[in-house]
Amino acid sequence: MKPNNRMRKILPFLIFIALLSAREPFTYVYLLPFDNIQNDPAVGWIASGLSDMVQQELKNEYRISLKDKDDLEEIMNDRTLMLKQPRGSRNFLILGKFNRQLDKVHVTIQMVDIATWEEVDKKQVSEVYSHVPALNKAVGGAVRAMVTPFLPKKSKSNILLFPTLVEPKVEKKRHPVSVESEKVVSNLEHQISELESSMDKLLGARKHNNGGLRKNIPRYGDGEWTMDFSVDRKVEDNPENEINTQMLSMVLDQLLTNPYDVELLRPEFEYSEEDDLYMTVRFPIIYKLKDKIIKDMLASLPYTGLEQNGSVTIFYFDKNSFNFPKRQVEAISSGAYRTVPVIRIFDKNRNTLIVVVDSPEKQWHTRTSEKVLYVPHHQFSPLIDFEVGGWSMQVALETVEIEAVYEFTLPVTEVESLNNVSLKFINENELKSFLDPLL
Repeated sequence: MKPNNRMRKILPFLIFIALLSAREPFTYVYLLPFDNIQNDPAVGWIASGLSDMVQQELKNEYRISLKDKDDLEEIMNDRTLMLKQPRGSRNFLILGKFNRQLDKVHVTIQMVDIATWEEVDKKQVSEVYSHVPALNKAVGGAVRAMVTPFLPKKSKSNILLFPTLVEPKVEKKRHPVSVESEKVVSNLEHQISELESSMDKLLGARKHNNGGLRKNIPRYGDGEWTMDFSVDRKVEDNPENEINTQMLSMVLDQLLTNPYDVELLRPEFEYSEEDDLYMTVRFPIIYKLKDKIIKDMLASLPYTGLEQNGSVTIFYFDKNSFNFPKRQVEAISSGAYRTVPVIRIFDKNRNTLIVVVDSPEKQWHTRTSEKVLYVPHHQFSPLIDFEVGGWSMQVALETVEIEAVYEFTLPVTEVESLNNVSLKFINENELKSFLDPLL
């Protein structure tokens, strides 16, 4: 027997009410392609294979919802989407990177809580390059082990998800569900009407209480569009954006003045093959962006948009939410924030013996010195870039490690006197005044 017209009307509301009362938490897992950190074309194909294996491992897990890059961008652009998820749900980002060393592939996996942008787990997997099935299985198993502690427990309730629907008897008295559904519909229509009214007022389509119309807002009537405007109107800072602006200013200060973490590694010494009286010295140094900067931007700033392309993350900000700090905007526009690393090596008496300048500028590669051993290099590249316009700002961050090795040859007697090394980032505009006394 087919449901009558009344049941057809109330059926969607019965289902809706049942769903609201029966929603259980999910674990949302966002998978991105694994990053080939050395851009090694010989192992580039592994990236998609590792992601596919992780998907296979998790796709049948209870209450797991697998997401991709587009889903991540959507939820990062609008954090309120997490509030619409079932109560108790969690959102995790799986980040993976890999590289090949000789016959082995090394994979590093991070699990990040998107709500706080805190790392909750990290694992490393290594496998022989030729044993791809074993590598895939190991990576899939590692991710499964990371996610498992956060999975919702299976419900033991025997309550039916949907109520049993039966043909109602034809009675003069209305069915109570029908009455309640009409109330729900009426309430929704009332709320929608209020929302439309609020939006109209916000957009200036309706008159304000004082009877006037907002300027610089287009209106339609009698077949034409009109707009009142002020000739002397200027783009002014919005006081409501002050809190956001303060947070942006603090982050920009870090990005413009001290954005890098530097790891100075122990130097390597090797006798010259051509002459035993000389020795080759290698100073390994690792450059990377500070993790805290990225976490602060992701966790606290209401950015307009977010774009991720491999290791590059681009943040978009506009003047709807921020008053761009004048001092920092001028520094970005002029390029005054750009810096280069300068390495100095001293003897026991703190006398400078060697100066290494890592710069792409040709003038520093032709410079010479009679005071010290001067070694120009170009291995460091900025991991941050800005674009600023009248209405928007873009900040691009590259989350990779630059492994630089500065090499030079010295007599053995001079090598024995080396005692200390320092690295300092010098503003490009101040580099000449810094180096002239040294060289």
